[in-house]
Amino acid sequence: MSAFADRPAAIERRLGDPHEFIQILVGIRLRTVTDPESIRHLTWLSDIVAALALIQRRLPGEGSVDFAAYLDDVAAFWARSCADRGIRLEARGAKVEIPDGHVLPLAMILHELIANAVRHGFPDSQGGLITVLWAPTVDGVSLLVRDSGLGAGELAPRDGLSLVRGLAEHLGGAMTVETAPGAGAGVRIRLPLDTARTH
Repeated sequence: MSAFADRPAAIERRLGDPHEFIQILVGIRLRTVTDPESIRHLTWLSDIVAALALIQRRLPGEGSVDFAAYLDDVAAFWARSCADRGIRLEARGAKVEIPDGHVLPLAMILHELIANAVRHGFPDSQGGLITVLWAPTVDGVSLLVRDSGLGAGELAPRDGLSLVRGLAEHLGGAMTVETAPGAGAGVRIRLPLDTARTH
C-alpha cells in the first residue's frame, strides 16, 4: 500500500472522522433553524455526508470497490433511519468492477433515489418496501431503485431526480422512470462500462 493511499486513514487516526464532525456541525445548526426549507437542505446535507462516509469505509487501499457490498451498508443505514416508519429496504447485487471515477457519483445517485422513495413514495407514515437491484448488463451496469408506494404519477415531480439524471449523464449513462399511479415507482440508471467484469 502506498503512503498516499494510507494518508486518509492516517489523518482520521489523528483528527477523527471528518464526516462525523461535519454531521455534528450540521446537527448543531439544525437545533437553531426553524425555516422548513433550511431544515430540508441541512438534513439533505447530513444524509449526503453519511452516504459518503459509508462509501469511504469501502474504499480499499488498492483494487476496486465492491459496490455490491456497499449496498448492504446502505440498506442497514436506511433501516435505522426508517425504523419507526415501517419502511423496509432490500438490496441485491452482483460484484461488478467499476472505474474509480464512478464510485462517488454512484453513491450519490443511490442515496438520492432511496431518499426520494422514502420522501415521496410513503407519505403520512405509510409503510412499504424499497428494492435496490444492482446488476451487470451487456455493455455496463444497471441500478434500479423501486418502491411500493404511491407512484410518481400521483405526485409533484420528485426533487433530487434532476441531480440523479445529471450525474448519470456525467458518467455517460441514462435515467429512466418506471411508474404508475398506485403501483409504486422505479428509477433505473444504466451506465456503460468499457471493462465490466463480474464475479
